[in-house]
Amino acid sequence: MKNKSLLIAAAAIATIAILAYPAYLYCYDGVAYGGKAYSPNGAFYYQKYKLASWRSWVPIMAFPGQGSDKLYYVNGYVRVYTAAGKQIGQASARGVPLAEVFWAGDALVVMDGSADEDGPIMLPGRSD
Repeated sequence: MKNKSLLIAAAAIATIAILAYPAYLYCYDGVAYGGKAYSPNGAFYYQKYKLASWRSWVPIMAFPGQGSDKLYYVNGYVRVYTAAGKQIGQASARGVPLAEVFWAGDALVVMDGSADEDGPIMLPGRSD
């Protein structure tokens, strides 16, 4: 009987450990949002990532014309990679679906309308 209890406890701990890592990735590392967008010369690409939030689980009632306001509350990151897949940098973004991203020579500029901008992400080479 004691061995059976220990086996059940070990299985429960293993299950929690196995489920904890994907939950961490979903809540804190982010989930890819949209596809990869390559620079004009193809040397770099950026990817938008959204973070989990309690707001996404709460149903919202809105007046006509306000349904898209929910997109402003999807926070996340814009990460820049080389074409080989090495991460160069990241910038936080409020309203990931609405954030505008521009290639600007040797930088990537994320414009999301927030006051706490991280500034441009500097690239190791030119993007054009």
